Amino acid sequence: MRHKFIYKVLLLPLVICFVPVSLYSSSFRESPHGDKSKLPKGCASCHKGHGMKNTPMLSDEKQDFCFKCHGDSVTVANTRRTGYLAADTKAANLKREFEKSYRHPVDKTGIHRYNETLPETNSSAQRHAECVDCHHYHYVTTSNKTKGLRGLTIDRQIVDSIQSEYELCLKCHSYSANLPADQTNKAELFKTSNPSYHPVISQGKNNTVPSLIPPLSESSTIKCTNCHNNDDPLGPKGPHASNYRHILARNFNRSDGAESSFQYELCYGCHRRSSILGNESFKYHSRHVSIAGTSCRTCHNPHGSSLYPHLIDFNNLSIAPSSSGRLDFKDIGFKSGECFLTCHNKDHNPASYPLNTSVGSSKRKRN
Repeated sequence: MRHKFIYKVLLLPLVICFVPVSLYSSSFRESPHGDKSKLPKGCASCHKGHGMKNTPMLSDEKQDFCFKCHGDSVTVANTRRTGYLAADTKAANLKREFEKSYRHPVDKTGIHRYNETLPETNSSAQRHAECVDCHHYHYVTTSNKTKGLRGLTIDRQIVDSIQSEYELCLKCHSYSANLPADQTNKAELFKTSNPSYHPVISQGKNNTVPSLIPPLSESSTIKCTNCHNNDDPLGPKGPHASNYRHILARNFNRSDGAESSFQYELCYGCHRRSSILGNESFKYHSRHVSIAGTSCRTCHNPHGSSLYPHLIDFNNLSIAPSSSGRLDFKDIGFKSGECFLTCHNKDHNPASYPLNTSVGSSKRKRN
């Protein structure tokens, strides 16, 4: 009996190694990684015997492994030649993306743990973003890149299966104890209880946005990847890397400067430049952006605002309190408001708009 028990114990790892499909249900076979027409050697395309140290029996080091199929043409050709990748299978060159200036740090390997708790609870833990943090290698499909991953809702609830893209992003960019000092909790900014937010979680609160480019409308919702994505429209989709800071799909200058279609290319991807400069939503957009050379970021937070409507956020080095010591914005009606601040040495105490209305005039007299 004792010999039979030992035999079964020794046999179990072999069963797990050579018949892993039985552990993953049909979902694995629906994944490109479980499709033998793409990976002819099946599980052996990725795993082998003992494998590399500190990996799940992978044939190469983690920082190089995914690039065997998702790398440059020479590496991929070698993978095909050795029979691990089918000749007619196309895989995007992601290695080239991660050579860009701004990228998720997939090179920081050996930090990710399969059972790790996210958001991170240890403030001293090293931040990381390995491929497996965003893609489950056994379940990922062409149409569902996050299949098989757990996520985080806006209400800080962990869900076993990601339903919305932002639930993946919030795992690292919200309540993490090791969030860098120069980053903000995006869950707090996207809260639907806030006065304003870009409509990532749900429809926005502003029912009049004349600058929106169809098919976008006031009832639309967007994804994180509408702004954070590959800057090359012909390259592989996703927020892997970009030549623009913050992995932006288009250029966006946070600092002040001469207005141009390129200066605020990110904003103009959804908001008509002619509408913004034509003052259709705010009477003094053109004066601020074109004449004063004020960046969109000087007045607006592109994620959301916990204090004001219209994404207004005065957390900017160009802005200081007004002569009365106030730093504030008051919404006083349709396309009307008051700003208390000093910007570019101009004292607004307050500056009211529109100036040609009785509302604006009466407000100025009381101040």
